[in-house]
Amino acid sequence: KFQQYFDNAPLMSVPGRTHPVEIFYTPEPERDYLEAAIRTVMQIHMCEEIVGDILLFLTGQEEIEVACKRIKREIDNLGPDVGELKCIPLYSTLPPNLQQRIFEDAPPNKANGAIGRKVVVSTNIAETSLTIDGVVFVIDPGFAKQKVYNPRIRVESLLVSPISKASAQQRAGRAGRTRPGKCFRLYTEKAFKN
Repeated sequence: KFQQYFDNAPLMSVPGRTHPVEIFYTPEPERDYLEAAIRTVMQIHMCEEIVGDILLFLTGQEEIEVACKRIKREIDNLGPDVGELKCIPLYSTLPPNLQQRIFEDAPPNKANGAIGRKVVVSTNIAETSLTIDGVVFVIDPGFAKQKVYNPRIRVESLLVSPISKASAQQRAGRAGRTRPGKCFRLYTEKAFKN
């Protein structure tokens, strides 16, 4: 119908290039998603033998800065034999020159074979607007800050609330942009389906 309306305009199709993404859910709901997210970053960095970077979604600037400090502290406590993990925050109020850091290369692997990675800790700004080359692992706690209007007091505010299925799928897709990836959802499969 659309084509006919525009005098049989030609149809162009541009296929999206995506690779398979394996999705993992938690067996039980997480009490503290920030704690679980940091733990998952460390497990991926220490246990995954696949070379690739990590994209962690969190809800806001303060949470992101706290997570980056905690991740850096955890890595420092593990000693010199562990692969380097560069933590890069990303949120809308970050100056553009610091936002550009997400495109920097991951640290090199160490002589002992320990993998160097970068972890981009971002708000949902990284959900749709950009592709970060090298991201193979996505960690999705399932929350974002969303604008909510309270008609009783006539005020708009930002509330941390569960993301939609579409957002969850979009986040998972960030892992399969340049090669096959893995998405770790820090909520149950039942929670995703409901």
